[in-house]
Order: sequence, then C-alpha cells, then structure tokens
Amino acid sequence: MKKQLLTLTFGVLVSVPLSTMAQYNFPLPELIKLTSVNPSDFETKMLEKDYTLQNKQSTATMKLYSSDKPGSGGKTYTISRSQVPNATVDLTFSTTDKKYYLEVKAKLAASGYKFQKEENKAINNTPAVWYHYTNGVYKVSIASYTTDITWFTVQAHLL
Repeated sequence: MKKQLLTLTFGVLVSVPLSTMAQYNFPLPELIKLTSVNPSDFETKMLEKDYTLQNKQSTATMKLYSSDKPGSGGKTYTISRSQVPNATVDLTFSTTDKKYYLEVKAKLAASGYKFQKEENKAINNTPAVWYHYTNGVYKVSIASYTTDITWFTVQAHLL
C-alpha cells in the first residue's frame, strides 16, 4: 500500500509540470470548425486554450494568437485568423510537434480529403513545400519548413 501511494504521488508530481508546460494542438476537426465562428467567439476559444492575441503582429484583417505556455526550445505555437471583408476565414496553425503534423496527415486521408497539388511557397521568407487537400467543402493545406528548428503548419478554409 505504501509503495502504491509513493508511486501515485511520484506520478502526479511528474505529470503536473509536464501538463503545465504543454501547448495546445488544434485537432483537424476543431481547426476546421473554427473557420465558421465569428471573431469574438474565436477570441474566446483562443483564450480558453491559453492563447493570447499578439496585437503588434496582428493587422486589421489578420489576428495572430500565440500560446501562453513555452514549448520545446522555448518556442510557442501560433494560430492566426485572416479574413478580408466578404471572404472566407483562413486559419493557420503552426507548431513544432511532428507527431501532430503526422496525425493531421493521417486524419486527412481517413476523412476523405483528396490530394490536389504540391506547391513551393515560402513561409516567412523560408522555403516550404505545401501539400493541398480538399473534400469539396474545405481546403486544408499542410507544410513543413526549417528555421532554427522544424515547424509544421496546417491551414484550413471553407471553399
């Protein structure tokens, strides 16, 4: 009994710091759903996930949010919501989590998205290869690029 209590206590102590350091990755279905919420509801969702608006990096048509919690190498994940008047919302989520990126790729295939094309297009002046998918209603594009570390980006919008 004493050994089980000690093991449980140690497990809790180890997991608490890890969970407080974790940044939130937006699962593909949630990211897609966020393309249809209004700006106020989007802000609420970001604050609930511990993301904060970055006013200096935002513009009138693009709002950038970054994670409040540090990740590996001190990097923070970002999500941006872009919308020009009378256009669809474009969401872009960037992470350093390779596992998340691979999960999104698997989810695209399992959810009936079809590969459309490959495109070479820079991200923040860094070369990147984009892979574009669609299911006829939504377009999802994914890319990876390397600065001082490797980043993975997922972009979603309604067609």
